[in-house]
Amino acid sequence: MSKRKIKQHVDFFSEKWKTLERLSEAYAKAAGLTPMSLNVLGILYEHTQGCTQKLICKQSQYNKQSVNMIIKSFWRQGLVELSEMKEDRRNKQVKLSEKGQKYADCVIGSLWKCENDALEKITPEQQEALIIFLDIYEECFRNEIAALTKIMNAEASTNA
Repeated sequence: MSKRKIKQHVDFFSEKWKTLERLSEAYAKAAGLTPMSLNVLGILYEHTQGCTQKLICKQSQYNKQSVNMIIKSFWRQGLVELSEMKEDRRNKQVKLSEKGQKYADCVIGSLWKCENDALEKITPEQQEALIIFLDIYEECFRNEIAALTKIMNAEASTNA
């Protein structure tokens, strides 16, 4: 395939990905949230027994300060409960409150239903192909980023 055709495919894929991100951002805004807080709410919704801010950081790939700010906002709104962990008092267990659970049922539960409904509109074969494609693309992209990072690190060490 020509480089021009590959560039067209990359541009098309990138535009579709950005469109999906914009749709998610618009939904977050309609729910009165930022995209980051929507993501954190989703993580809390998944972990019904609660979780640590460290786990939220790991799953969201957000820094501790951002997660802490979101959790504090949720706490001020009465959406989460914080409790010290017996094993490590420096870490707090974060769990949706009853009010937070109802809110997340509406916001996250509805979003997950929307995702499921959208996927059900394509055939099982198309669903499988999509999953296979994304898995292969992720692996290829990961390898390309690793190679690029290696080059950049080598250049940085020679310029230091």
